Amino acid sequence: MTATAHLGLTIKQGATFREPLTRTTYPYPVRVECGQVVKECGTPAPDTDATPEDYTGCAARAQIRPSIDSAAIIAELTTENGGIILAGDTLTLYLSHTQTAAFVYGQTPPAWQRAIGQVEVTRPNGDVERQYEIKFTLSREGTL
Repeated sequence: MTATAHLGLTIKQGATFREPLTRTTYPYPVRVECGQVVKECGTPAPDTDATPEDYTGCAARAQIRPSIDSAAIIAELTTENGGIILAGDTLTLYLSHTQTAAFVYGQTPPAWQRAIGQVEVTRPNGDVERQYEIKFTLSREGTL
C-alpha cells in the first residue's frame, strides 16, 4: 500500500504552474526527519533500499476544490487533459498561465485563496492509489 504524501503548493495567478513530483518507495515504513529519510526506529534509510516509482501504463486524476467536501471544482487535472503528465518516476501537475489567470482571488466563491486536491493514480491492473493530498494557496497577480 502506498502512503499518501501531504504537500503544500502555491499557484501564482497568471503564471504557468508546473510542479514535478518524484516518488520513491521503501520496503518498510519511513518518515522524514530534518530533511532525511529515516526508518520508524529513527535510523537512516539507505538510498539503496529506495525503489523509484514507475508510472508506466498508469493514468492519474486530481480535482482542486475549496474544501475536501465541497461539490465545487476549481480545476480538474488528468492525464487525459494534460493537467497531469506521467514520465518514469515523475508525476507533473500542470496549469497554463491562461488557466491560472482565470482563477478569481478572494473569499467569496467562486473566488478562492486556499484549496485542497487529492491526486489519484490508476495502475494498469485497475488499482487506484491516493498518492498526494495537496493544500494549495493562490498567490494574487499584481502585474496585469
